[in-house]
Amino acid sequence: MLAPRELRTDVLVVGSGAAALRAALDAEAEGAEVTVAIKGEFRRSGATFHSVAEVGAFNVPDGAGDPADSPDVFLNDILTAAQGMSDPRLSAILANEAEDALRYLERYGVVFERDADRYLTFRACFSSKPRSHVIKDHFKPIVKALGAEATHRGIAAMDRLMIVDLIVRDGQCFGAYAIGADGQPWILRAKATILTTGGASQLFATNLYPSDITGDGYAMAHRAGADLVNMEFMQAGVSTISPFVNLFGNYLWDARPNLTDRDGVPFLQDYLPEGLSLDAVIQEKQRHFPFSASDISRHIEIGIQKAINDGRGTDEGGVFLDFIGCDFDRILADKTRSIARMWPLTYDWYKQRGTDLYTDKVQIACSAHAINGGLRIDADAQSNIRGLFAAGEVAAGPHGADRLGGNMSVTCQVFGGRAGRAAAARARTMDHPDIPDLHHEQGAYVGQLSGSGDTDLGALRSRLQRAANRHLLILRDMAGLTAFRNEVEIIRRDLTQTARIASPSDTIAAIELMNLLDVGDLMALAALNRAESRGSHYREDYPQPSAALEHNIVLNVGAPEGFRRERLADL
Repeated sequence: MLAPRELRTDVLVVGSGAAALRAALDAEAEGAEVTVAIKGEFRRSGATFHSVAEVGAFNVPDGAGDPADSPDVFLNDILTAAQGMSDPRLSAILANEAEDALRYLERYGVVFERDADRYLTFRACFSSKPRSHVIKDHFKPIVKALGAEATHRGIAAMDRLMIVDLIVRDGQCFGAYAIGADGQPWILRAKATILTTGGASQLFATNLYPSDITGDGYAMAHRAGADLVNMEFMQAGVSTISPFVNLFGNYLWDARPNLTDRDGVPFLQDYLPEGLSLDAVIQEKQRHFPFSASDISRHIEIGIQKAINDGRGTDEGGVFLDFIGCDFDRILADKTRSIARMWPLTYDWYKQRGTDLYTDKVQIACSAHAINGGLRIDADAQSNIRGLFAAGEVAAGPHGADRLGGNMSVTCQVFGGRAGRAAAARARTMDHPDIPDLHHEQGAYVGQLSGSGDTDLGALRSRLQRAANRHLLILRDMAGLTAFRNEVEIIRRDLTQTARIASPSDTIAAIELMNLLDVGDLMALAALNRAESRGSHYREDYPQPSAALEHNIVLNVGAPEGFRRERLADL
């Protein structure tokens, strides 16, 4: 192994999406020396830059969509969707600081769409009011605007650098270990570290995220002793998978699209409980994109997943959807309906990519999206490890069992800013400690991978993704979750003993797979111990919510059996 290179900085930001850039800008504004470390390319990678929808939703309770909206109404919506699983203190911060977050983005050039003299808004998932402000091209404009400002300020960025593990001593974080794309090991010493590494949707065969979103932050923080919470609550929902991958907006169900299997046969009715009408299920599905056990719309995703599992899917792993014969003259005439306001943007988005939604079929499937859980943080976005902060999807607390559509983008700004300011304040109070012999610690972790076998890393990752789709994505039960955890251990053994690792890129791919295995096992552990259905977590063997489980499952490497039961509201 090459001798390590070292870097010292006040604040280390891991990631380069919306939360990362906001954290870096706020830390720099507070006088801190900031270094951003990115597995990909600065300003051009991460989940925020990866557009998977025609528009991005950004929730602000400013009354633009309904004068009766307010931060209090917004907070009530968040807590209702959370079903007792969020930290109400963090939810309140989010509701009260959302409008400031929008103003911040506008200051740096992010354009929110207008309808005449007011913001264009729509009513997104689980919301009681139309407060989702619209950004064209999903959230890519946020990265472009804040990234340009970061470059203008001269904030240091290290591209193609895989963060491997955290440097933690006596409950404090002092930076991280890393490996460059050329195999060069690095020791990054920092007075404060901010994780903004996103989620772990690459755990699943069908997902809405880029290939580098592999749960790195969850896995390294858990190994270091951080509390993870709500990892069983993951948003999944209907997306197109061909001719391109795109989130399927909940408002589109208002047109009553046709769903057919690989042979062109309607299938959804075959999987509905007796006495439940397809029209009622589709009507309810208009309320939210993600799968939720909380209402009858769950039978859309359950039916799709069961049809695929039963062999009725296409060769690409999906089923067909089309709008042929839908009464758009009637639907679009009513301008109060979200589909009427959003259809022009949606239709143009698909048409620019070669699909005419009036005449063409697309393939859809259930795809993994965002994880509602992550590192448990406080109001400053600090974890239980002092000096380790988290923001964006890698952090937990503002959301719970279900999450309002349009809330993650706001969360990135609100808690990214709080993390940056608090990290800068910590950095002002301390010097870099003398921690010797760090190189050997990093070498021991990477040394788990012998790399001397002939098993293909890509094949191992695909095995994991297929198992996760089958047992962890929509349909969960004790037998399936146990089988998944057993498969994780078999793949982990193959990875450490027989995988072929012949280059620096192979080493990084192996570490990513190790992280995915860790996170998949943690998600399954939490799901096994939530023997009920609540929000985005659905157990076929326990299809109803249980009053006895109105607490959070906190995962910690030092806890008996790996977890403990607490309520975030009481912590």
